[in-house]
Amino acid sequence: MSFRTELKVPPDSAFGSLVERFAADAAERAELSAARAHGLVLAAREGFGAIVTEALAEGREPIRIVAACTPAYLELALFERGLPMDDALARRDPRWSELCSGVDVVHWRCHGAAGSELRLIVNRAHAAEDAAAAAIPAEEDVPLAPAQEYTIRRFVPGDAIGVARAFYLTYGYAYDLAAVYAPERLVELNEQGSYISIVALASDGEVVGHCALARDHAAPIADLAGAIVLPAHRGRNLLNRMLDRAEAEAAALGLAGYYSEPVTDHPRTQLSSESFGEKACGVTLGEAPRSFVARHMELSTTTQRQSCMLYVKPLRPREPRAIYAPPRHRSIVASIYEQLGLPVTFSGGAPANGRGLFHTGITRLDRIATVDVEAVGTETAELVYQAVEDLRATQRLGAVYASLPLEDAGTPALCEALESRGFFFSGVGPWMLDGKDALRLQMPLTPIDLSAIVVIGEFGKILFDYVASERNRCAGDRG
Repeated sequence: MSFRTELKVPPDSAFGSLVERFAADAAERAELSAARAHGLVLAAREGFGAIVTEALAEGREPIRIVAACTPAYLELALFERGLPMDDALARRDPRWSELCSGVDVVHWRCHGAAGSELRLIVNRAHAAEDAAAAAIPAEEDVPLAPAQEYTIRRFVPGDAIGVARAFYLTYGYAYDLAAVYAPERLVELNEQGSYISIVALASDGEVVGHCALARDHAAPIADLAGAIVLPAHRGRNLLNRMLDRAEAEAAALGLAGYYSEPVTDHPRTQLSSESFGEKACGVTLGEAPRSFVARHMELSTTTQRQSCMLYVKPLRPREPRAIYAPPRHRSIVASIYEQLGLPVTFSGGAPANGRGLFHTGITRLDRIATVDVEAVGTETAELVYQAVEDLRATQRLGAVYASLPLEDAGTPALCEALESRGFFFSGVGPWMLDGKDALRLQMPLTPIDLSAIVVIGEFGKILFDYVASERNRCAGDRG
């Protein structure tokens, strides 16, 4: 069920219990697990307390609390018109760690004269996510289905239960978008246009394959995600046929491009990306837990977190952009853009000015954290480092990833500072930072054996060697 509801309360700590009950009611309606609901309620209480005691030193206007539930997540936003607040200021408050520990995404936004907003987001997990049934179904030999004609088309609501069954037969309940297991939520996502599913149907109408374009709001680029084919129907070009239809849908939407992140444990999905003209733009180490693996795949390793390639395909030309790549990485960044056919001009960096702006997020199922820097300020490097330390102290993480704005003159210095603190080069993400280009850095927190990683593309191998050398360099600089 999707909904949006609002509460206004006086800026008085005596109303904290009402805020908690509002958050608890929203969590119940969103069908959050007890643990996730408890975390949201605690975060709402801490956030309301911080606003009343810190932000409203002068202003006494009511605090507006908006709960918005989508098929993928529940968002609780607290709007106030007191002292301006943003992530950088909030980071100095020890209550920040309390907020981060209970929800998946938390950040402050300063809206100028309109006040400030504390936004808390909790992903809506599947009910069986943490249960024993979440394991991948037992491995068994699956005979090939008889030769037949298949239908490739856009998803319709009647396909939803078949998609849920197909994901379970492929991943158990380990897939990281819980909505694919809940038919009504998958239907809502497709109706909203944030998840555009393509299905492959066997001659009897069974859903035997799926892929989707996933995008945030009006983002100019989509993630080509959720690509599965049931074992009994593999080897029949269904994946490529679905990808071809998905690309046509992306072009019809006017998207600038799409990206995919095939795993490096086997070559099949990388070969699909290469065959569709996608270009390698990065290598992300330790991006997914070992449990996130499809059945009946021949894998190169059995113990470590899975790593992924980043592939991007532009769908239309674009005007040249001025970017500020760090001098150390300028050559490889230029090669990435040349492969993509996206013209850029390189400019030198400049000292950062102002406060800067960044946001942090947590994907609990994958045990990863992200830091998205929208604007580089004079204190951004230290604040990002402190944010990472806070996340590592409160969460059991497998990796942290940072995206830096390549169109910001402060990025070269920020990159150098973060590399001195444990990050190293991952790649470039065109359009992937709120429509702007991102320099991607990474900090795996578990051992990654590079010899177990399979990379099949020629330029992908060049990128992989570069990432490996940067990992060694940054480790040596710190030690």
